[in-house]
This record gives sequence, structure tokens and C-alpha cells, in this order.
Amino acid sequence: MIKLCSTLALVLALSCCAGQAPLTATPDPALAEKVHRALGNDICSGRVAGALAAHHLTAGSISRIELAPVTPGYPTEYSLALRQVWVRQPSQPGAIVVRYDPRGCRIAEVYGRDGATLPTL
Repeated sequence: MIKLCSTLALVLALSCCAGQAPLTATPDPALAEKVHRALGNDICSGRVAGALAAHHLTAGSISRIELAPVTPGYPTEYSLALRQVWVRQPSQPGAIVVRYDPRGCRIAEVYGRDGATLPTL
């Protein structure tokens, strides 16, 4: 019984670490406004701006923001419900991608694509 309890505790501890939410921070007003305008007043723009702020991106470090469709790997894949924002920076190739669920504004992931790198934390 003790071995079962300790195994269960280990599984629960590891699952909590694996499911951690992406970083978020309070964005400065200029970043919040830039994201809000670029996303066409999307209700999730505040969360997207918070994810960008957590990675030390500012309004001045962003040259363009695009809302792009998510292409699923399989027709039943959950990503059908996700949206993604591509953030371009003048000093980098590629884009910083923020994927989020528009139904609850949950940020799924933030990563660099096509040569872009996230600013160091």
C-alpha cells in the first residue's frame, strides 16, 4: 500500500510540472494597445500581450503582428480550436508564435519559429 501511495504521489507531482502554464506578465500600455489593435479587438488580446511581456517583448521591439490560422496535423486534433499570433521583430528572421485557445483565452505555448528566438529571461 505504501509503495502504491508513493508511486501515485510521484505521478501527480510529475504531471503538475508537465502541465505548467506559459509565463505571463502585466504588459505595458503601449504593448497592450498594439496587440489589441493588431488582433482586431479580440477579447484574448490582453492575455497574448501578457505572454509577450513575460518574454520581455515591448511595443518598440515588434514590427508586425499577424493572426494566422492553425493547421491541424489530424482532423480530430485539438488545434482546430486554437489560434496563433505571429509576432515579427525587425532585427530577427521568422516570428515569435503565441498559440491560444479563443474560448477561454488560455495561452497554449510561446515559441520562436523560422530562426526567431525568444528574448532571454
